[in-house]
Amino acid sequence: MTSVATVIPSVTPHVPTIHSQFRPTAPFRAHPAPTRATRPSIPRPHRPPTSLPEVVAVNDLRRAVLTYYAYRCISAIGFIGPFLNVFLVSRGVTFTDLALGGSTMATVVVLGEVPSGYVGDRLGRRRSLLLSQTLFAVGISSWAFVRSTSAVVSVFVVFGLASAFQSGSTEAWLYDVLDEADEAGRYTEIESRGSALLLWVTATTMVAGGFLYVFEPLAPFACAAALSWFGVGIVASLPTNARYRGVGTDEDGDDTPLGPRRALAVIRRFLGRPDLRVVIGVVAVFVGALSAAGDYLQPVVVRILPRTTATVAGVPLPEFVVLDCLYATFTALSAFAVDRADALRGSLGSTAALLVLVGIGGTAMLVPLVGTWLLGGSLAVAATLAAIVGFRTCGDVIRPIHSAYLNDHADSIGRATTLSAVAFVDAIVRIPFLLVGGRVADATTPASALALVGVVPLGVALGITVSKRPLVAGVSSKAASDDR
Repeated sequence: MTSVATVIPSVTPHVPTIHSQFRPTAPFRAHPAPTRATRPSIPRPHRPPTSLPEVVAVNDLRRAVLTYYAYRCISAIGFIGPFLNVFLVSRGVTFTDLALGGSTMATVVVLGEVPSGYVGDRLGRRRSLLLSQTLFAVGISSWAFVRSTSAVVSVFVVFGLASAFQSGSTEAWLYDVLDEADEAGRYTEIESRGSALLLWVTATTMVAGGFLYVFEPLAPFACAAALSWFGVGIVASLPTNARYRGVGTDEDGDDTPLGPRRALAVIRRFLGRPDLRVVIGVVAVFVGALSAAGDYLQPVVVRILPRTTATVAGVPLPEFVVLDCLYATFTALSAFAVDRADALRGSLGSTAALLVLVGIGGTAMLVPLVGTWLLGGSLAVAATLAAIVGFRTCGDVIRPIHSAYLNDHADSIGRATTLSAVAFVDAIVRIPFLLVGGRVADATTPASALALVGVVPLGVALGITVSKRPLVAGVSSKAASDDR
């Protein structure tokens, strides 16, 4: 069964665009503008603005980035995520209802991935994101009133639509905003910093929401709803990409609207590149393993930790609140690493960094089972907790690096459609991990299922490293900026 806490997707904010008239014109350039094939993706050395238009453009970009960070912060669902299942079951919702709702949402997301990306490319990424955030706010506000099967399924459908409209459009909007300002090389830096802020806010709200729930169960839901509706205003304040203001074209100078046939051609051309297929496949396998691992995380932790009783102001805390504090610690540790994703990408290159992270993450999933066999007592507990932090952190760090890699190779026209197609691949690959892992967990132990799903990405990463040496070597060099 899919945990309700894992089916509320976090929204990835976006960065406002820089008006094209504020960019330096041709006479200010010493060399012709680089093409997509030659443009380096590493951050350019900082050059102080020398003219009034440049100063205005820098200020616009700074406001854009700050707005993006604010949007990432309001995406956190820590207020209600950890105990949402407990709350719903206490109000008469059954686990069968939750399973049905989760399955329905998964279907909506899979079927809506590519069409919603196309809508974002055709009508504008900000409009797609505004609709997505509004749907998220409606869904989060509805949890407090859910008591029946039909209500559960309806809310999950809302979240599925919100997730579909958010997927692809978010990254496409942010990358194009930076690209319009000739700052595409900062994408990983900004995206990873935003992810780190999201994790910090999630950790804080997880703890706060747990304590609020003990004293008044509806209080954290009110806080989560207020935060989500505030996010609607933040999205509405984001500027539109240049193409949708009528002042931009794609790399070929073509401003023709994206039709269905052209969208399919863009997807085929993108997914038809062997080097991209390798990276997309490796990451999809790890994302599938990580999704399945989320279902076994709590049973594994509960099994190794001693039972404890804690109180606050004389009020006993439920066990899940104590666990929430532990998960918040995991999340805070991940935030430290995610904030340094750009440095890792700059050192190894995108592909090598992704392979290393997938390998480490897969290995970490083996530790809870192997550690129990080889170690004992406190050593096994320490190894298991460190492994959980390890593979969760690898997943968080992979996201901005993978997103930057895909955006570096995608054209502006159809970018959201292309990224949604990749998300569709991830969703399809995730299904067998969930089904097989669940059966193994029921037949054996959650730790065994975790090891099984972890050995798959580990084997894939090792296989690619051995069989595709030119690919790995080509991106391990700092000079290989084209693949970064």
